[in-house]
Amino acid sequence: MRVFAPGLWNGPAKIILGIDIGATQSAVAFTYLSPGAPQTLCRVQEWPGQPNHKGQSRIPTVVSYNKECKPVCFGAEANEPVEEGCTLVRHFKLHLHPAELRDQYDIKLEALPEGVTLRQIYADFMTYLFAHTKKYFCEHVINGEKIWQACYEDMTIVLAHPNGWGTIEQGFLRGAAIAANLVTTENAYSNLQFVSEAEASKDVRFVVCDAGGSTIDSTSYRIVNEAPLLELAETKASSCVQNGGVCVDIEFRKHLSSVVSQIDAPQEVLEDYMLDGMRDFEENVKKEFDGTGASHRINLGAGRKSYEHLGIRLGRLSLPGYTIRKFFDQSVETAISSIQQQMEPDCQHILLVGGFGESLYLRRIVMSEFEGKGCSVTVTNDPNAKAVADGSVIWGAKRSVIARATRMAYGIQMIAPYDQKNDDHRGRPTVVECDGVEKVVGLWSQIVDKGTVMDAKDAVREEYMRLYDSPNAKLGQFTVKVYSYNGGDKNASTWLMDRNGYIAAGFEEICQIKADLSDMRKALKNNVHKQKRNWLQSKKYFHLDFKVAIQFGDTELKAFLEWEQKGVTQISPAVVIPREPGFEVSGGFRASDNQNNVST
Repeated sequence: MRVFAPGLWNGPAKIILGIDIGATQSAVAFTYLSPGAPQTLCRVQEWPGQPNHKGQSRIPTVVSYNKECKPVCFGAEANEPVEEGCTLVRHFKLHLHPAELRDQYDIKLEALPEGVTLRQIYADFMTYLFAHTKKYFCEHVINGEKIWQACYEDMTIVLAHPNGWGTIEQGFLRGAAIAANLVTTENAYSNLQFVSEAEASKDVRFVVCDAGGSTIDSTSYRIVNEAPLLELAETKASSCVQNGGVCVDIEFRKHLSSVVSQIDAPQEVLEDYMLDGMRDFEENVKKEFDGTGASHRINLGAGRKSYEHLGIRLGRLSLPGYTIRKFFDQSVETAISSIQQQMEPDCQHILLVGGFGESLYLRRIVMSEFEGKGCSVTVTNDPNAKAVADGSVIWGAKRSVIARATRMAYGIQMIAPYDQKNDDHRGRPTVVECDGVEKVVGLWSQIVDKGTVMDAKDAVREEYMRLYDSPNAKLGQFTVKVYSYNGGDKNASTWLMDRNGYIAAGFEEICQIKADLSDMRKALKNNVHKQKRNWLQSKKYFHLDFKVAIQFGDTELKAFLEWEQKGVTQISPAVVIPREPGFEVSGGFRASDNQNNVST
């Protein structure tokens, strides 16, 4: 255990868990905050299949499933030979990456076992992590079992995820956590929090580069205050690219497969060579390689067998440094580019963390590129640490980041009066509302621009209205869809929908805001739309003014509705429902919803 904050805890007894499910390695850390006691952090260790004396707090992110689609073993135990017919699932985190991340690099994803969904894998793995964490807590904290039972219902769980993940992926993780019984449906929003993986004196600026297994996340911060609490503000939109350490493994696997396939041996023997070779590379050579010309020998588990023409002698494959360097090149170049995007002239520090951040080669390149000229590079010195899990717990206790920069633009679809003289209006879907005016559908109404630095406590609002033909209209459930725009153009297109009524490229449905407006009938306002040619055909209608508000309090998007009633601002008890991941929306999904058309 180590103290992570000065002073004694002066709040109620509380347990905070920080969970990091990485592409290749996972970890859990926790703090038990006891009134009048020091604020300490503890990493969960003694994982099944790993030697206790080494104090390892990280486990492989792997699950083994049998033919009945049931999990057989996890972590280090899953890496050992399993019963016949079992399937080893690795790198499943890559399947959850948003399309814009997956499309950046041509990475072939390993297929999931037939009959096993991604949600099931996440839920099974979370169940395993949570069960061992409970066991470790009860065995290593005095009166641990009693404390766990007392604090369990109000326990805060902080799940870490890449910068590039948002509302959709967070909704998926929340659903998996409910399925794993980490939280209930009722407390899933209050007890489960999210933190992005890349999270000192006043006004110091620094960049955190979390070089992980699946992604490389870089974020630029400015220290706003150092006392009484540390307060950080993001200075620009964070960077997230899918080209982490697992991509190095993939490149090595391609090379190893081309070598092993030339060996005349039974298929099961070749598969064992591949498995042992990958394990030795990931656990040893990948970390030891420093970019020099020295050769490295990789243990294939082939005993004393030699295949001199393939560079294999006494069961070990010898690879020169220049060959190994090729496995790293693309990922290292991505890390350098990611940091450069976040760098500002007055940046004084770079913090390199994460599993891939342990690579001696990556460290050497980062230091040679950025060290000096008023900037220092700091790396972690604890090979057993999982910085993200530790940081998740500390973030959950202190909430240091007070401002964030939006990674994309956010807004909603709206309608506007149809102008037959406007070429952009012709050929698009239209509707006639109760005011008798023909209106064109599919306009983009931006609420928050990309790269906007927002205070965590503030919300950005945009005014809209909805029309009704009666003052006694049944308002009931009201739904507003929130979209994001992540096109290359900073200023989003005017049109969210194309002429065929499909979502335009660069746009994506993020979530829906649902609110019960039954009590808003008194807020309806009377209007008359006067016809220019015949006033007898004037239309009487009623409209409801409201605002859509978007807030980025922590790392989660929060959206709600506001309206005025008798001079008092009312806030809807809105429910934000994330869209399910796993299918394409942009460029192939109808966005029209004429029942909920809104105008500015």
